[in-house]
Amino acid sequence: MKLFRYTILFVIAIFASSVVSWGQFTTEEKIDSTNANDVQEQKMELLVLDFKSKKPMEADVMIKGLNPRKTVVFKDVSDSTLLLKKYRIYTVSVIKKGYMYFAHRFWPDEAETHVERIELKPLSVGLKSSIEDITFLGDETQIYHKSAPALEELIEFLTLNPSVSICVIGHVNGPVNEDQKSDSFYRKASEKRAQAVVDYLIQHGVAKERLTSRGMGNKQMIYPDPQTEWQVSANRRIEIEVTGM
Repeated sequence: MKLFRYTILFVIAIFASSVVSWGQFTTEEKIDSTNANDVQEQKMELLVLDFKSKKPMEADVMIKGLNPRKTVVFKDVSDSTLLLKKYRIYTVSVIKKGYMYFAHRFWPDEAETHVERIELKPLSVGLKSSIEDITFLGDETQIYHKSAPALEELIEFLTLNPSVSICVIGHVNGPVNEDQKSDSFYRKASEKRAQAVVDYLIQHGVAKERLTSRGMGNKQMIYPDPQTEWQVSANRRIEIEVTGM
């Protein structure tokens, strides 16, 4: 009799557990289907193409933001699908011998799939690339320590293309319609920041003869009327221009 009673209790327990599990599954399914806009992940389709032919090509792709502590490197890829967290800032950068250094910093948009279409341009004099991940401490000329990965990528680009010379161009954030500081102040600040990057590259083995610098002040801000700290930081950027090959 005791054995029969225990068997009945065991069956009831299993049935109750199944009902609870099914109820949880149904609830989760309902949340996923009715609150799609609240999903914190989205897919990123990564495509690497030759700018002229528009054909896929393999290259080394570095992504900052996938791992909060380090850059994730994908060797010799032409396409891939990844998952992004919508609340993080990402930078996709690409290095390939014979092609211009590429870097794109962005917040994921609201689309279900973010398409990162990278069209690499064959090296030529006059090409420019903005490197927003090289930043500075406030209004200072000291390079922010988190700029190290981007600086290492720039050194790798120059090492992989030893005949290339570049001009490092500094940009700063500043008022457009206010007379608090002169154009000369902003220009000199941007020149000092560009020179700080040149000094860093020289200290890490890049020949001085391959490098020049200039400052644009606040005349070419990405966000002329910045509304967030991220936009202010993006205005304080470094740009490179190929000056010789």
